[in-house]
Amino acid sequence: MGSSRETVISNIICIVLVLSAGVVRLAGYHYGTFSFNTVICALFTGAAFIWVYQLMRRILQPERRRYFVMIAVLIIFWIMIRTVRYELVLSYQTISRYLWYMYYIPQTFIILLMFFSVLYIGKPYDWQINKGWKLLYIPAAVISAGIMTNDIHQQAFRFTEGLDYWYDSPYTHGPVYFASIIWLGLMFAAILIVVFVRCAVPENRKKIWIPTIPVAAGALYMVMFLIAQNIISDWIYKVPEVICFVFAAFIECLIVSRLIPSNDNYDKLWEASTTGAGIMDNDGNIHYRSFSSQPVTLNQVQMAEEDTLFLNGGNTQLRSHAVNGGYGYWVKDITEINRLNKELEDMGNMLNEENVMLSAENKLAEKQSSIRQQSSLYKSINEGVRLQLDKLDKLLKYPPQEETEFEQMMKYACIINTYVKRHSNMQLVYEKDGTLSSDELRLAVSESLEYARLYGIKAHASFSGECEMDGRLILVAYEMFEAALETGMPDTDTLFVDIELGSGNLTVRIEMNNPAVLITEQFCSGEMAELGGKLEVGVEDSTEFINLILPTGGGCR
Repeated sequence: MGSSRETVISNIICIVLVLSAGVVRLAGYHYGTFSFNTVICALFTGAAFIWVYQLMRRILQPERRRYFVMIAVLIIFWIMIRTVRYELVLSYQTISRYLWYMYYIPQTFIILLMFFSVLYIGKPYDWQINKGWKLLYIPAAVISAGIMTNDIHQQAFRFTEGLDYWYDSPYTHGPVYFASIIWLGLMFAAILIVVFVRCAVPENRKKIWIPTIPVAAGALYMVMFLIAQNIISDWIYKVPEVICFVFAAFIECLIVSRLIPSNDNYDKLWEASTTGAGIMDNDGNIHYRSFSSQPVTLNQVQMAEEDTLFLNGGNTQLRSHAVNGGYGYWVKDITEINRLNKELEDMGNMLNEENVMLSAENKLAEKQSSIRQQSSLYKSINEGVRLQLDKLDKLLKYPPQEETEFEQMMKYACIINTYVKRHSNMQLVYEKDGTLSSDELRLAVSESLEYARLYGIKAHASFSGECEMDGRLILVAYEMFEAALETGMPDTDTLFVDIELGSGNLTVRIEMNNPAVLITEQFCSGEMAELGGKLEVGVEDSTEFINLILPTGGGCR
């Protein structure tokens, strides 16, 4: 999904303003009848304001937005002190030299603020930077101080004819100046590494070359400046202006290539969605609606908040949930389901009529036998997850109104739903083949732990060994893991699982910190005895230790 029309227009305006600065300087060189530096300052300031305004619209995280505002302020500050130097101060004055030194303060700190801003990629909305990263202010301050005190040591700029004639004498660069250049290079590299590693969409990582374009252009300019300083100084774009543009272009390229997440083109997301949903305010105005969502009224949405509302003669389901300033709603077309139900009903009636015929009795008996087998299988599956299904029904039937509690409840529901899905799938395979692969247990536990981490539990698992075995062993092991996880919630904050397959045994070890309820050694005692298994439970220093050993019969099948 590309940038919105508003963003594209804003970026084009900014580029036009920057290009206009070069045209203004060129006109000043030829005619010299106006203060072109002041006009250039106004153009860059306007571009900075437009750019940061549209960034505020696209970036959601408050801290990242704050860093971008600070970057824009430093860019404006840089252009302004440059304008003051050339318009209000005589070139040979000492203050002119110090204004020149001050160029390197925004240059040094802008790149650091850019690095801080990308640290928020992949982090929660209210996440804060670790205070250890703030230590990077120290080298930035040292570099800035080193350049500002150049008159004392001349390790940044060395004037061949001394400070008294600095303004019209050649100069060379010292180690402090090169330290500032190295600082820029290291920070640009660190930013690219961070956005590449933390980017959640692998396809977007292929676009990492896009933000390197302005960096490469800026580096080429700086190399040319160092090699042919006298020639570059006559160009229509000066070093501060080029570097300011490179900084802004680098950030914009990161956003446009989706390496930095943004909220641009939000309406296009709804248009592309295949889910029938929308967002309505408290006055009944629909602000966002997918194409597959039909129009609904405020009264209907409010009624659907309590219970499912059926529309269009029962062919459409409507549900809603209150959000800040209005309601989120979603609709589901069940026309096909109703049609199938009607067909099934008609088929049942037809079978009842044909039941009087002897030829139909045999076919009906075969069908009834198949239905009984399926019903028996579904009943068996339902028995295995009945407790979790009841929990899900209670959670989803009466969700909490408070947003934080609702979010935590949904995370808990995801844990339970994962168990229902994985256990049902494994039981289907077991009923068909009689065996299960240990990979099924590994995948099931791994997925459950992913949602446990989302819930806030520090969870880790290790697995060793792989083979096919009696499916009941896998099911019992997963049931014991789920029972330990659910009884430990919501108090437990740390969970470690070790599953080992070897020496004729399937061993599951669990360590859980501060469980709400301890699992007992009587868990599945009847089935455990039948399988020849052993369950050991112990507690030490508020940590529960669970050890399940299930013999695999002397080897894997």
